[in-house]
Amino acid sequence: MMSTRRFVATVVALTLIIALLAQLVILQRGYVHDVYILPQSDGRSWIEWFDWYSIRLARRLVEDKTLFEATAILGLRGVIISVCFPILGWVAWKRRTWAPIVGFVIVLLFETGLAGSMKMAMGRQFPWESWPQMGALQSGELAFPSGHATNVVALLGYMAWYFTKIGSIMRKIAWGLVSAASVIVSISSWLIRTHWPTDLVAGTAYGVIALVTVIAMFNALGLNPSATAPHSPTTRP
Repeated sequence: MMSTRRFVATVVALTLIIALLAQLVILQRGYVHDVYILPQSDGRSWIEWFDWYSIRLARRLVEDKTLFEATAILGLRGVIISVCFPILGWVAWKRRTWAPIVGFVIVLLFETGLAGSMKMAMGRQFPWESWPQMGALQSGELAFPSGHATNVVALLGYMAWYFTKIGSIMRKIAWGLVSAASVIVSISSWLIRTHWPTDLVAGTAYGVIALVTVIAMFNALGLNPSATAPHSPTTRP
């Protein structure tokens, strides 16, 4: 179980990372020539240099994007919901409690609100729209942060946490699978040029914030997986 101190430290650290990335995105300078330029030699930061050259590398590595477009779908909110909701509904019916569904919905609303509000506030262009320029900041663009990265960590992370017990091998395996899914979706999104690397890092951070917040709430209310497991009926004297 996550302690209050660790929870606060995690949220604060991730919030600072997101704030730093957002500030660097706002300060980006736009066009970068298709030649090797050292970071800061032309006034650009390491992060902006890394973003631009990462997308250029992706363009050179992948010509046929079919496979990675398929794996990137794993981060779509609709796909995750369509898989998870029937499972949660069946478990809720078996255990006679709305806790699993309510928790999932709270995570969903929280991560959607966090990432969605930042998307609208930043208005960053996607790489495939702006190339060879850096993603311009303008109304209606939704690249930063990546919703796919947020969805995988927050929603699949909730499923992994709810259906496993603390300290068990299954929980470690579940966390490993969620991490693998997160990496696959992020790499796929990068290779098909739907997101800059900074979008993916920020999206992952938002997903972790939403996940640990709901876990902390469930633990505080006594609605952790062990507490919601079916109990044998009490015998009255």
